Amino acid sequence: MNTNQSLRDATVQDIQLELIRRTRFNTFDGERICDLLERYRSHWRAVLFDSPGLPNFDKPGSLLLSGLIKLRDLDTNIWNVDTVFVLTHTPDQARELEVAFEESNTGAMPRVISDMDETDRALGMMREEYGLLKVWWD
Repeated sequence: MNTNQSLRDATVQDIQLELIRRTRFNTFDGERICDLLERYRSHWRAVLFDSPGLPNFDKPGSLLLSGLIKLRDLDTNIWNVDTVFVLTHTPDQARELEVAFEESNTGAMPRVISDMDETDRALGMMREEYGLLKVWWD
């Protein structure tokens, strides 16, 4: 995000990148992650910083386990997430980014999601030429 840009003028993508940039926990250094993403900007369509939650198979309900942890911590100015999702233009670009994260010494645990049907369902779209990388930090 352009530091001279007002929040009102920022794109939703700019805001996601700013959330990454502001975040530091364990080995996650948001400045370094943003620098890496910027170096590979031509590879990706979109980046999302999230923590999607988990289904509770023992007691199914309409809310995911830890799915609202972000809401819980907003009043303390914490965006409590641990995963960066990167939508790339091609599967090969997702694999290249996976290697870049593995070599980044940032504590990242990257994994290309190669099941296109699973990805299509998660994205709510029909098969297109894209790749998906999930990068998690403990």
